[in-house]
Amino acid sequence: DIPAGSVILRERALVAAVGSQQDLDMPMLPAIRLTVAILTSGAEALTRSLQPRLGRETAEHPVCIARGDELKSATTLVRKRCPQASAILDDEGLQRLVLAVSLNAHGVTMRGTGEGVHHGLFAEIGAMINHSCRPNAFIQGVGIHGSDGECDALQLVLQTVNDVKAGEELTISYLNDLYLPFPERDERLKDMHGFGAERLPTDRGLEAMSSSAAALSSAERAQLLQRVVKCNELAFATWEKATTHRAGYADADQQALCTKMKAASAQNYAALLNTNLLAETHAWRYNASWRLATLLSQGGPPKACAQSLQLWESSIRGGLLVWPSVNWP
Repeated sequence: DIPAGSVILRERALVAAVGSQQDLDMPMLPAIRLTVAILTSGAEALTRSLQPRLGRETAEHPVCIARGDELKSATTLVRKRCPQASAILDDEGLQRLVLAVSLNAHGVTMRGTGEGVHHGLFAEIGAMINHSCRPNAFIQGVGIHGSDGECDALQLVLQTVNDVKAGEELTISYLNDLYLPFPERDERLKDMHGFGAERLPTDRGLEAMSSSAAALSSAERAQLLQRVVKCNELAFATWEKATTHRAGYADADQQALCTKMKAASAQNYAALLNTNLLAETHAWRYNASWRLATLLSQGGPPKACAQSLQLWESSIRGGLLVWPSVNWP
């Protein structure tokens, strides 16, 4: 048996790439960067065991069918970026490689650095770990430093969050966020990986309305829900853009823009919470609570930090219903 909190795997990435803000608008970009790195480093042969295999398995894969145009565009971009290196594969083989990379690569946060997402293909074992909506392990990234002190490689670290019994399968979540209601988990997994989500006992709470919402008329609830949806969309969009900026990569103008987006995100998350329409366990309220708490805590005055405490407490109460264990990061 493996106790909770154990590091059970460290694997160096075959290839790696740093994420960028552009990835939000073009989800295939990480796969394109990694595919170019594979071809230019001569590592294509080491990816042939990854699924899907060339031929019918690729042609009939749900992601290939649903996102065929994206894959073709990604294949074209890879050709443009490395025409000589990509010449070893015909269009069908190159499209299969891009698809295999997009399905098997992992985006990881660098442990203890606060940096953004790094993408890596861990072709030996990391790519073989299956998804679960209730995982017993999680992955993080660690930089491997060379003799010059610079980080020149990416390592995947797999760590358990629960006690794992002998013979039990190790699983991770392919989604960045565990706190998602079933429809959202199902949609994202089908879009990104070609399979659906599993239902959880906590799913009902993730979509629950507050007790005060029951006293409202249907018209009042509909009006408030419209406001909640709008606030959530605006807050999420600015939160995503703000958190992709890393201080070491952004100039003064970008930092000013980042500060502006954080303020807009905080304003909209606060407006969502002030409607008091959603139950504490609702996925949108949970995300609004911890993200607003994060924004208030980041270099804010003592009053703002004090206000964030109640939000953190609410987040933890809700989170414990969904997280696999208290060891979840």
